[in-house]
Amino acid sequence: MTPPSAPAADSDTLLADLQATRSLTVQWTLVGSLGFLLSFGVFALLYELLVGGPLSLRLGLDVPWWHPGLDLLALLLAGTLILVPHEWLHGLAIRYYGGKPRYGVGVSHFVVPYAYATTDHRFERNQFAVVLLAPLVGISLVGVPLMVLTGWGWLVLPLAANAGGAVVDCWMLLTVLGYPAHVTVEDHETGVRILGHPGDSPRPLSVGGLVWDALVGSASATVGLLVLFAVLGPWLLSALGVTSLVFGTRGTPTFLFAFESTATSVSFGFGPGVLVLGAAAGLGYAFVRSRRRQRRVRAEANDADVHSES
Repeated sequence: MTPPSAPAADSDTLLADLQATRSLTVQWTLVGSLGFLLSFGVFALLYELLVGGPLSLRLGLDVPWWHPGLDLLALLLAGTLILVPHEWLHGLAIRYYGGKPRYGVGVSHFVVPYAYATTDHRFERNQFAVVLLAPLVGISLVGVPLMVLTGWGWLVLPLAANAGGAVVDCWMLLTVLGYPAHVTVEDHETGVRILGHPGDSPRPLSVGGLVWDALVGSASATVGLLVLFAVLGPWLLSALGVTSLVFGTRGTPTFLFAFESTATSVSFGFGPGVLVLGAAAGLGYAFVRSRRRQRRVRAEANDADVHSES
């Protein structure tokens, strides 16, 4: 199959240069963490439904010297090494559209490590969308059948790590889809540049923007609740002398948090209510952000009308 030719650059007007700012890095980390947890639950559910048995994260190696600690180490290694096929699939898609991929690693703002595949090639918007989605779709389509056919439940972890790690790709996808289809995209090590006609501008109230705001709000609220319940909750309840407390009804979506303290131990757990509250907070955050954008757009339109009349 002959790969499509490179898009003709009908305009070199720079519309946006998307960089990994500190604020975006925090958002990616939060949404990626939530994405990992949700993806883990989805892949685990698929395993149990399709295999017909409970999920086990043990590698099942029948060797005398192998023990659970090595299982954990191997699983963490598998979750990290998934970056290799992830970036390789980006590179395959880049080659398909006529580019020459370059690979590397870096640290965003000296805190968050990352790997990348980039090129000097310029893509059409929809071509770049394929490049972004290739690892998420490709690894999931191969990994899920492999997990089911072999019964390797431990594959849930690298599959979830791949899905959670694709959060930056999804953010870029939502962003570039807010521009007209004829724009072109240049990738680089720390972001992307979007080029097009001088009049091309992103839609102020795009579906992608609403989805991202909802994800950021949900992730922030969920992580905040988990920290509150896991760190402050047990300490505060123990200090107050509370021995048992349950928020919500166990076995239902309302179950939020359970705490129990005895003379020898303290235990606590979470329920789906944390995700429900997080989702509700995310929708509320997206609504507020949308209203603010609407007011800003109306204000800019009014200012433009005043200037044109004068």
